[in-house]
Amino acid sequence: MISINVTFLIQMVNFLVFLVLMNFVLYRPIRRILAERRRIIEERQAAIDEMDAQVEEAVREFDLKIQDARQAGRNRIQDMKASAYEQEKDLLQEATDEASRRLQDIRAKIHEEVGTARDQLKGQVQAFSRELAQRVLGRSI
Repeated sequence: MISINVTFLIQMVNFLVFLVLMNFVLYRPIRRILAERRRIIEERQAAIDEMDAQVEEAVREFDLKIQDARQAGRNRIQDMKASAYEQEKDLLQEATDEASRRLQDIRAKIHEEVGTARDQLKGQVQAFSRELAQRVLGRSI
């Protein structure tokens, strides 16, 4: 059975002294080390979060630059297509004009040659008709 006497009080004082000594010698340094460790972990976590934010911002900027470059490329392609279309239209117009001019020149040349041939044939037809009439009539005209 437990009896309360002076030894119990001595043991109680002994325990309290031991508890105070352990607090100074062991528990406070351990708590200080744990608090320091927690502070370091929080600082590093904050640095990691900040770097993650910077990386995300850099990726966002990179994506925006890529989109801008693609849009600029599309615009340039559209400009080049429009320019090429205009050049094609001009070349086709020039070719059409040149073909029209040549056709008019050829028609004029043909008309001139037809006129020359008609004049030559008129002279030949008169001679041929005179010769034919002489052969049919059997005498000279």
